[in-house]
Amino acid sequence: MILYISRMEVLIVPDSFKESLSAEKVTEAIKMGVASIFPNAKCVKLPFSDGGEGALPLLKQFAAGKQVFTATEDALGRKVKSPYFLFENNPAAWIELAQASGLAQIEKEKRDPLISSTFGTGIQIKDALERGCKTIYLGIGGSATNDAGCGIFQALGGQLIGPDRKEIAKGGGGLANLKNFILPKLPSDINWIVACDVNNPLIGENGASHVYAPQKGATPKEVEVLEKAMLNFATVIEKSTGKKIENIPGGGAAGGTAAGMHAFFNAALKPGFELLAQLVGLEEKIKTADLIFTAEGSIDAQSMNGKVPISVARLAKKHSTPCVGLAGKIDPPFSPYYAAGFSALQNIQHGVISLQKSKENAFQLISETAANLCLTFQHLHQK
Repeated sequence: MILYISRMEVLIVPDSFKESLSAEKVTEAIKMGVASIFPNAKCVKLPFSDGGEGALPLLKQFAAGKQVFTATEDALGRKVKSPYFLFENNPAAWIELAQASGLAQIEKEKRDPLISSTFGTGIQIKDALERGCKTIYLGIGGSATNDAGCGIFQALGGQLIGPDRKEIAKGGGGLANLKNFILPKLPSDINWIVACDVNNPLIGENGASHVYAPQKGATPKEVEVLEKAMLNFATVIEKSTGKKIENIPGGGAAGGTAAGMHAFFNAALKPGFELLAQLVGLEEKIKTADLIFTAEGSIDAQSMNGKVPISVARLAKKHSTPCVGLAGKIDPPFSPYYAAGFSALQNIQHGVISLQKSKENAFQLISETAANLCLTFQHLHQK
């Protein structure tokens, strides 16, 4: 039995630890811990994403295609070059909103969802369409914006008309002045798919402005301004198209980008994890694994809505594969996590430690925790 577990196949499928380690770094940390206990184990590394940040490295490694760069702009209009993924055997592209319009590219003191825009992401989409893409996958995590995807709409040639019949300003604040819009001239056969991993609606206490805008630099007063602007946007959409977008599950994702894409382009909102799992053949890899490691910065109630660790655990349960989870923080109650499919869950802190120290030492803490769980696995199989 010891010989078997030392040569087993270990699948490592983590998401990133936000503001600390990328999914790739988390994967390496777990592999180091596994190798310290099982040096002959075959480690299959699959740094994953729920469709937001981190999808591009995954697709580069496991999907047929290439990464291309476009000259575009960040959420504040500054010139940048940002990548997206162009599939090889399919006229399709995966655009990661965080690459051009992400919060990580904006200095904390300059973050302002009243003026930040998804225009740069729209430039990338335009480039993909000009290359002949007929399917656009849009991963929308990590945005710096609260503009309901209107920047994308403008970059593609759409017009957002104000009371003076002039184009309104970019950004979430400008939507307060929206009176009408003119659709861009695009091919009618484009398949728009938004990878969405949350259920928050566009409007209300759980909506885009109240939940996410403060993380993007909005003050309480600015949150109310953005909420009113978003409500006006939803009203204009309903008046013009008949679509009611205020309460679409997931419509509030990425500052309302999900709702906006649905309103303008009839985009389908689909779980990002499921999309990526299908594109890279994750379930087949889970079938052949002897042990699975997954991880994320925080495992909590929101994780149950399609986040990577819970989604991996559910697939592991389907195929009766042991699955262990690591996190910087694990919120009770714990029973739903185990019911989802976890065999074990472990916080990476070994004692009382500050959040800052935990972030600074995350690589070592993850590696040590993975090693400890491997020792537990070894001990159980010796009996």
